[in-house]
Amino acid sequence: MDNKRIYFGAIKKGDIKQKKDSDNVIDEEQPEFLPFSKHTKRSQEQHQKVLDEYERKKRAKQVIVPTIDNLVKLKLRELLEPIILFGEKPEHRRSRLRELLIERNIIDGTPLLISKKKQEEQEEQEGSDEENFLTEGTDELKTARINIAIYSLKKSQQRLLELKKQRELELSIQKENENLKNQFEEKQQKRIQKQLKLHQQQQQQQNDDNMNIDDDDDNDDNDDLSMTVKTKTEFEKELEYTVKELKNYYSSVSQVGDDRPLSMGVFSPNGNNVAIGSWSGVSKVWSVSGEKKQILTGHSQRVSCIAYHPLSGIDGNHTKNLVNIATTSADSTCKLWSLLNDDNDSNNNNDDSIITTNIETQPILSLEGHSDVVNRCSFHPCGRYITTSSNDKSWRMWDLESGGKCLLDQEGHSDGVMGIAIQSDGSLIATGSQDGLVRIWDLRSGRPILYFQGHSKQVISVDWSPNGYQVASSSEDNSVIIWDIRKKEQSSQILAHNSIISCVKFQKQPSLQSSSYVCANYLATCSFDGKIKTWSPNTWKPLATFEGHSSKVTSIDLTNSKILSTSFDKTWKIWSNDN
Repeated sequence: MDNKRIYFGAIKKGDIKQKKDSDNVIDEEQPEFLPFSKHTKRSQEQHQKVLDEYERKKRAKQVIVPTIDNLVKLKLRELLEPIILFGEKPEHRRSRLRELLIERNIIDGTPLLISKKKQEEQEEQEGSDEENFLTEGTDELKTARINIAIYSLKKSQQRLLELKKQRELELSIQKENENLKNQFEEKQQKRIQKQLKLHQQQQQQQNDDNMNIDDDDDNDDNDDLSMTVKTKTEFEKELEYTVKELKNYYSSVSQVGDDRPLSMGVFSPNGNNVAIGSWSGVSKVWSVSGEKKQILTGHSQRVSCIAYHPLSGIDGNHTKNLVNIATTSADSTCKLWSLLNDDNDSNNNNDDSIITTNIETQPILSLEGHSDVVNRCSFHPCGRYITTSSNDKSWRMWDLESGGKCLLDQEGHSDGVMGIAIQSDGSLIATGSQDGLVRIWDLRSGRPILYFQGHSKQVISVDWSPNGYQVASSSEDNSVIIWDIRKKEQSSQILAHNSIISCVKFQKQPSLQSSSYVCANYLATCSFDGKIKTWSPNTWKPLATFEGHSSKVTSIDLTNSKILSTSFDKTWKIWSNDN
């Protein structure tokens, strides 16, 4: 009965043949499969389970689950699931939500109400970012910007002229060296040709007299070749001398600065004195030989930075009644100090009785306005203005001649501002922040012109190269980055130390043997690993390493022949080659 078929209607022979042919074709197309064994089926099932588990874990990593318990309950309510089970803890509730999100292929577990609010806030922020937020400046700020523009134009013109002269000298020396190289190659070719001729003559005839004559000519060529010596540029000579001196540096002066760790130390502009700041809130002025000259008391918390006025000890009109030193502190203030006996008086008088020791002085002015720790301060090269950076995410500019009036309160970083440095021309200022950014600002217009992003952690220190277009920044990520403001990009990165790099400085003064304005411009860094390192300019290769502190090195400062360092071991040292 199973093989019988029932047909309705008339049956034609052609239809029967076509059906038979189609059945044969189907039978021919269908391949035959052998049944798998139980072991093979079990292994396939296990393999599929492993793949499913891998995909599940992969989705689990992508799933975003809220950490707040109220948001977890809100999401469970959206998914129409029980909010609370009997005896369920918040962490178990969160894991249950994770499993539900994985099963339903939902990546974002944020409740819809919360995500909508975030989108609306982002749209509002984008709309506000498109509009420029400007505030009207005061007349004093306008005057300050005009003064800075006039000063910076003169300075930049001088710097560019000096760089142009230096470049012209380098090009002329390069041409001379190329000519010498060409002459050397021509003489060498002539010498090779003569040697070939001599070899041919030796094969043809052996005449001792002729051989002696040719040898004399060859000796003359050797004398000419030995006279082709490469001429070095002024920069190469200065760098070679500096590298030679750095290798002979040692700790010539070591002095205990305070009972607490030392935060920063700087040389006076003429290099005769050093000013040291401490975590005790006290700063001290020392001579480079280690004699204490003055004690500055006034801060209630640790001193974070100390800086000399650019005209202190250099300009004869900058008397002891004016600002000579500035200090910043964790008490949210920047205090200004005068010196009891400035360097000019001590240089003109050789009487030891004039030098005062252990005399405590109070600040002549206190700059208040920051709402958090003041991290750094930097004087403008003209000497009239001072800038400060703070953890309140802002930096400020103050006018000293108007009694310390705040001219500019500039925001722009998303976290506390650490390092701050002004270009040698006085036109640009660089700031480094805990948000990992380095920003360049134009003091003449007040606009942020550049920002650099490259550090993975907070930027602690920044400094300008004397060439005016390179900025160095040190970070908590143990690296130093050189930025080029002409190319608007990172020039080089130095993996300098094994720990936090607390300070970075360029050398800005020519050496004592230099007969011109050219200086080596080498880079120096210090770190919490207790080491001080110097780096060659342009190539950024290590030159010398100094070890002597028993704890973290907090700051360094440079002159043409000395390096000053401060440390957590409560000592400050001067590294030099006095011999």
